[in-house]
Formats: sequence, C-alpha cells, structure tokens
Amino acid sequence: MPHQSPRPIVPRSRRLIACAFVCAMVLPAASWAVDWGKTAAAEVSLFYPGQMSWEKVLTASSHKGATKFRAGETCHDCHRDEEAEMGASQAQLTGFAGRNAVTVQLRAAVQGDSLHLQMSGPAVDGKAPSVAIMLGNEALKSTAQAGCWAACHDDAPGMASDSGQKLGKYLPRSRSRNTATGGGDSVRPQAELDVALAAGEFLDVLEIEASGTGERGHVLDKLHMGELVGAASMRIENGRWVAEIQRPLQAAGSGQIALEAGKVYHLGIALHDPGSEGREHLVSLARSLSIGSGSADIVAASQ
Repeated sequence: MPHQSPRPIVPRSRRLIACAFVCAMVLPAASWAVDWGKTAAAEVSLFYPGQMSWEKVLTASSHKGATKFRAGETCHDCHRDEEAEMGASQAQLTGFAGRNAVTVQLRAAVQGDSLHLQMSGPAVDGKAPSVAIMLGNEALKSTAQAGCWAACHDDAPGMASDSGQKLGKYLPRSRSRNTATGGGDSVRPQAELDVALAAGEFLDVLEIEASGTGERGHVLDKLHMGELVGAASMRIENGRWVAEIQRPLQAAGSGQIALEAGKVYHLGIALHDPGSEGREHLVSLARSLSIGSGSADIVAASQ
C-alpha cells in the first residue's frame, strides 16, 4: 500500500481490472505452490480501535499505560488477550454498531525469493473484507511498540482533532512539529524524508481487496499506494474468507523493506469489513515475524 515520481492517474475501475488480469497471469507459477499444511497458523486478535490515536497512547489522562509505554513497553506487553474487551469498550464509546472484534489465522512461508502470507477469518454475510498488512524493521521503533497506532493520529479524518485537514496515515518521523493534536501539515522537507526512507523508517504495506486485487505501498509522510509486484487472491471457503499474497524478499526501490533470512520484523493487520471505510476498521497489536527460522510470533519457514 509508493509513488516516487508522478504518474498518470488511472480511474480505479480500470486499474482494478488491469491489476486483476496481471495477478491472474502470475498466480499459477508462484503463490499456489506453497503447501500451507506444512505451516503453523498463528491466531491474531483484531479489534475496533475507536478514536484512540498515537497522541492519546502517549497521554496519561487518556491512557493509563502511557508512562510504561514511554519507558519502552509495547502495546502487546500490556494488552495481550484484552483485544475483544478493548474493541467492545471503544465501540460503546463511539457508538460503532459493526463487528468490534475477530480472531484471524495468519500463516507465512518463504519459497524461493518470495514471502507468502495467508490470512483467514469468518466472513460477514458471506462476503470478504479488505485486508492490509504493515511491515516494519528494527529502524522503526514506534511501530515495533504500537503497530499501526504510530500512523494513526488525532488529526486524521473522523478523529477527535479533525478539523477538515484531510490528512491520512503518516508517521511522527515525517513531521517537524508533533503535538497532542497531531503533526498536521508540518511535513519535513523531501531531503529529510529521503533520509528516513533510506534508513528504513517507514511502514511497508501490502493490501488485498475483497475482489482479490493486491496493492503495495508505504507510509511515511502519507500513505503511498502502487501496484503489487507479486500475486494476491481472495476467496470464500466454508463460510470463511481466505486471503493470500506474495511479495519479493528483496526491495525493488525506495519505500520497500528487504527481508533477510534469520532477521525479525514486526507486522500489524488491519481489516475493513464489507461496507466499512476510514477508521471503521479492526486492527491488531504488533506481532513479530521471522524470516526462514528463529523465535517470533510468526515464523516464515522455507519450503
């Protein structure tokens, strides 16, 4: 879910058709050769986050764990197994009537020079959601602690400090002035953003839409989306949706993380149920992912 240079704007309907055709052409030789029966499934709890922003996570008056968080503890350290309770609480606070918690299964494997991910969960009225996976490395401390909360700010659309700025996802690293209401439009100069990109201080994003279309991009100063070099699919199977996506281990350009064997990365999952949009989504706390082997919540073993 990167645009480093301007490119022609293609209507979304045409882009989806074109991308779906490309994905269909590359699927048989790559992704579906993975034997998912040889991989362990990690259960990941997702929940409705309401209007809890990065700024509120850091503020003691709105988050009782703020002091521990500032000292280096992660959201997962304190809130493991509390996701369903938090989702219900936030739904009650904001009047959200949709599904406020769900458990999904995540599998990972390395085959050749690619990482393959499979997610599955219960369908809503027989329909599939859209799903995003955000990856970060050790350079991005904020998302290792808080997952996608590092990209969710109080001045985003629908949040408490939204005053019509129409800001989307961004990381604090991209702002020169971060306040209790967010970083606003204080975007650092492009030269400084380039330094952050070169240092790996961004989120690498993979997205699978309900249609099965895959996209890839990154988050730094905003969400940059582009075409996926790899394969993606979405299907309904026995009342459950099953999403699969493939991406190269190596980085093909700026805004992409190179995944190395033996190293550990962190990831977060976001899910939009059918008919939901914007912040009406479910998210996970950050999880760890190791490539090839190692100790992590999810191990992408080689096949």
